[in-house]
Amino acid sequence: MYKLWMFDFDNTIARLEPEVDWAGGRLILEPYLRSIGAPDELFARIPRGNLPLYDAYRTLMLAKSDQSQFNENLRHASEIIEMLELAGVDRAQPLEGAIEIFAALKASGAAIAIVTSNSSKTVKRWFDTKARVSIDAIVGRDTLLGLKPAPDMVTRALELFSVDRSDAAFVGDSDADLRAAQSCGVQFYGIAPTDRARDRLLAAGATEIFASPAALAIHLNLRTA
Repeated sequence: MYKLWMFDFDNTIARLEPEVDWAGGRLILEPYLRSIGAPDELFARIPRGNLPLYDAYRTLMLAKSDQSQFNENLRHASEIIEMLELAGVDRAQPLEGAIEIFAALKASGAAIAIVTSNSSKTVKRWFDTKARVSIDAIVGRDTLLGLKPAPDMVTRALELFSVDRSDAAFVGDSDADLRAAQSCGVQFYGIAPTDRARDRLLAAGATEIFASPAALAIHLNLRTA
């Protein structure tokens, strides 16, 4: 077994995405970014979505000289998205076997980190109210690190636990998760509840794909009951 297991959150552990008003959030996030000088081409290039827009703004402005102001602006943009997440997180249901696999991995002596583009506050609230399972670390968007597929967050988790990449695995549902894991040289396990999700992971090059955390636990011979 690996010493460190890293998990994505949305659509890997919990079904957060359908509970969040992402379209309404764009109507808040975009005006804010425009008010702090984000260029028009950014919105033309990314006409939909909040997380892609946030990360593109981060990338665009990273080279600016006034990093303190940049960090303040970026943090506020993240908090706008966090507000949307927190409004829906209490309704987000766990995927089959998600809570049980954490308990089994902890019982085996492994460390667990959530590595996610969501806010760590959102993730912590979900675990406090839905799972009540001890998680060793959350590396979320509020670190202000580059979002996946950038390797930054996975690298941060490896550093937090001083774990070699050969002793770590990443579980996620998207090609961005896969690419982040590949960039860091860690084993990747895909979660794909639907045929469409499975096809996306296969097209991205994933080889270990499971319908749910419960199915992954069976593959790993974990005792979850």
